[in-house]
Amino acid sequence: MIIEIGSKPLKELSADELKQIIIIEGSCPGLQYWNEPKIIDFNNTMFSDTHYVDFVSYRTSDLVKSSDYTFFFNFKKFSFHYTRDFEQNQNQKINSKRVGLETIRYLLSKGYDVPIYNNA
Repeated sequence: MIIEIGSKPLKELSADELKQIIIIEGSCPGLQYWNEPKIIDFNNTMFSDTHYVDFVSYRTSDLVKSSDYTFFFNFKKFSFHYTRDFEQNQNQKINSKRVGLETIRYLLSKGYDVPIYNNA
């Protein structure tokens, strides 16, 4: 059984809302030294269950650009992964995991239908 909370489908997440998830999940350079990520590209139609954004950050002290990041959010599996441009050429390191409680709280506060599964 699946219980849904909220009225907005996760498929409707915006680029700005994904940026907030990136920040919450720590998938960008640390905000103590870097500005918030700047979205370069956003696509919510390429995959049936996943949104992606390309983004960069700029260091606060001298505005040096960070690596390019690509962040994928699978809203059906409630998980994400991201890569950095230099890692794609070095053994394809992929950082992935399920979203955390803080992201769930954020999505609930925005009115999204966060699925809760009961396997009973």
